[in-house]
Amino acid sequence: MSRSSGRAQVEPTAALAAVLALTVALGIYASAYAIVPTGHESPTTPTTTALAALDDDIGPGPVDPMTLGSAVRALPVTGSLNATLRTPTRVWSVGPPRPRRADVASAPLPVRVEPGRVRPGRLTVAVWR
Repeated sequence: MSRSSGRAQVEPTAALAAVLALTVALGIYASAYAIVPTGHESPTTPTTTALAALDDDIGPGPVDPMTLGSAVRALPVTGSLNATLRTPTRVWSVGPPRPRRADVASAPLPVRVEPGRVRPGRLTVAVWR
């Protein structure tokens, strides 16, 4: 009669080899998946470029609304630009009023509304000719 503890066991070396093979296979799959283009990349427009440059200039961390004007003036944009920083209770805007058909991009960011008070906000940039 055979003992039940002696059946269906795998040698430790074989188990380690199986785990290693699985890890390598997942690594290869993840590497290949990361470089495959998805087709959902957003095209670079003057508006998204201006938003990224403005976000880099005034960030990271809570944005001081008083720095918005100088940051907008430093942008190398051809055409007209409007930047609006909005919190639930206040709005700061720099530039001429935007027309309805202007290209618009926005990003969420924290805004320092007073010393020691930070509120959620949204930076919206519009560029038009």
